[in-house]
Formats: sequence, C-alpha cells, structure tokens
Amino acid sequence: MRYYARIGEREVECRLEAVHGAVFVTVEGRRFQADLQRVPHSDSFSLLLDGRSYEFTLHENEIGFELSGGAGRFQVSVEAARSHAARLATGAARGASGPKRITAAMPGIVREVLVAEGAAVQKGAPLLILEAMKMQNEIRADRDGTVCAVHAAAGQTVEKGANLVEIE
Repeated sequence: MRYYARIGEREVECRLEAVHGAVFVTVEGRRFQADLQRVPHSDSFSLLLDGRSYEFTLHENEIGFELSGGAGRFQVSVEAARSHAARLATGAARGASGPKRITAAMPGIVREVLVAEGAAVQKGAPLLILEAMKMQNEIRADRDGTVCAVHAAAGQTVEKGANLVEIE
C-alpha cells in the first residue's frame, strides 16, 4: 500500500508491505522492517525500525496527528495514494481555509479551559486540559492565531471529534 505523509512542510512517499508476517516500510527508497506497539495504559507508542527502538506519543487532531518524541514535536498528516492523486489532478489544496477547529481526539471530560475568545495564541500554546482514561492531556494550538470561539467548558463531557476551540 502506498501513502504520502506530510511532516510539517515536507511530503514523503511511504510504502507498506507485509511479507511472511513481518511488516516493511519503505520511505524515500529506504526499506525498514517495522513493528509498532502501543504502550499499555498510556498515549505512547513503541516503534522498532530494523531493531532500533523509538518511543513517541501521538495525538489526533483535525488535520492529522501531532507526534512528539525524542526528535521533537511534529504535525503529521497521511494521505492514501489514490486521494493524493485525485487531489493533484483536481488542483485541490491540502486542508481547508478559514478557522481551524481543534477537536477532541478521544472522549473525555474538560477539566480546565486555558484560553478565552479573542486571545492571541502561538503554535504549541496550551488551550485546555482534557481528562481521558484517568490521564490529563494538554490540548495545544497547532498554529499561531486568534481564538475565535471556545466550544468547551470546564466539567463538560465531550465525545471524540467534538469541536473544542477554533483558531483563525
């Protein structure tokens, strides 16, 4: 299977294949044997690439995922090869314009709202605290901007995908 991953402004082609129960990932012509496991009771994952171990956290947001690990924090989005080809053929832009919705990556309880409508925020600034599975997760801005709407309140229960904050 072929995918295109965007990491920040960089786009790379990735191929996944299974051979005799093993998974191989090819990125920019380099092939790696891969094994990905979720660390129990956490938001962390353990990835083995050709025997080297990497640990990272992954949080889903509206435009993809925020990946944090030893190399830093990155915004990552993945697109199937078919969708990628269709987008290129139609000239469609990747992502939507207008206010950016920050949504809940999982169901939980909003413990604290840290911003108000009209507040200027920088990429990475904490917006609110969402408790899920007895863990408190800091939801952060994925870009610089101004908070144009806050849809969550402290104590509110939210479902996965619920709109929490909008930034323009």
